Amino acid sequence: MDSVRTILFVGKPGSGKETQADLLAKKTGFRVFSTGKRFREIREEKTNLGSRVRETVDKGLLLPAWLASYLFQEVILTTTPEEGLIFEGTGRALSEAELFHDVAHWLGRPYMVLNLVISDDEAVKRQVGRGRVDSNTEEKVRVRLGEYEKHTAPVIDFFEKQKALVNVDGERLIEEIHEDIAKIFGVQK
Repeated sequence: MDSVRTILFVGKPGSGKETQADLLAKKTGFRVFSTGKRFREIREEKTNLGSRVRETVDKGLLLPAWLASYLFQEVILTTTPEEGLIFEGTGRALSEAELFHDVAHWLGRPYMVLNLVISDDEAVKRQVGRGRVDSNTEEKVRVRLGEYEKHTAPVIDFFEKQKALVNVDGERLIEEIHEDIAKIFGVQK
């Protein structure tokens, strides 16, 4: 996997994308860009954009694909090809995934997509009580899972057709999942 300098984590809410991205970054030295984390930062801003993001996120809905695409492009276009990048939460809708593919391909950045696979029940269990406004009740998590099925499930098929997708069982201990991911990239403890 030496040629892959761009990694994209996808999966249901609560699948561990952010955790696994951070763990892999520690081993590889790659920089992490978390769409969700950036959205949470914007949500707290006292701006019109912050207000709109807050309103949408608090309902458990997906933010517009164009906003997520803008944020990811800002990062990938200003990163040298030698620098490794890990995206977490990018490519949540088919249009985002296609744009991600086009931009990475145009920049000559081979990429791999790691899909952390968990059940809906596991997603609910992990999300409720986490303390985040967008997922602090089962109802909100179920709305987010509906958004995932509607918008993100087709992304998995798209990346599979690009032969860039690797499914990872996300219903295990964090360290077990991380060990599998580290093996995929040839990085050891």
